[in-house]
Amino acid sequence: MNKVIQKVWSFPSHSNPNIQYETLRYTDGSTSCNCKGWTRRLAADGSRSCKHTRLVDLGTADTNCQASHQYEPRKEKLIDHAKKQNVKLIQIPKLGHRKFHV
Repeated sequence: MNKVIQKVWSFPSHSNPNIQYETLRYTDGSTSCNCKGWTRRLAADGSRSCKHTRLVDLGTADTNCQASHQYEPRKEKLIDHAKKQNVKLIQIPKLGHRKFHV
């Protein structure tokens, strides 16, 4: 399962202040958490939920969390190492983007 993370929140544990839980929201809108409530409870329909993911779903996680981080969409970096070595580059069209000469 390789989902892309959109945002992450850190929540302190209420029973042990030395423990922090991370709640993730993925780009597809689903959430997950590493607390015991989310990892150990499974609903009959196969879904999972905990108080941290419910805060995210309600939109109140930013006011209740200790820290949060928004992830930017990944941009691929172009490496120009071949240009520095005077190597002629041949661009191959991407799948579905073929160029035809008339």
